[in-house]
Amino acid sequence: MKLLFTKEDNNDITLKIQQGTVPVEFTYTEMIKQLLENNTIDDTDFGNLSDDEKENLEEILGKISEIFNKDEEDGEETDHETK
Repeated sequence: MKLLFTKEDNNDITLKIQQGTVPVEFTYTEMIKQLLENNTIDDTDFGNLSDDEKENLEEILGKISEIFNKDEEDGEETDHETK
C-alpha cells in the first residue's frame, strides 16, 4: 500500500492512498482492505512534511502494521489448532 502525505499552506496535512496506480482520497475502509490483502505499508511519500511529522507518522503506521501482523499470527495459530 502506498500513502501520499501533503502539507497544505494552512498546515493541514492531506492524505491520499494509491489504488493500483491511481492516488485517490484516503478512506479507512480502503486502507483496511489493502492491509487485509497485503499487510505492507511501503513506499510512503511524506512530501513536504517536517522530520518530526514524518517520524510521528512512521511510528503510527508501524503500530497499525503490528496490529495486522498480530491478527495474522492469531489466525494462523487457530488454523493449526483445528488441523
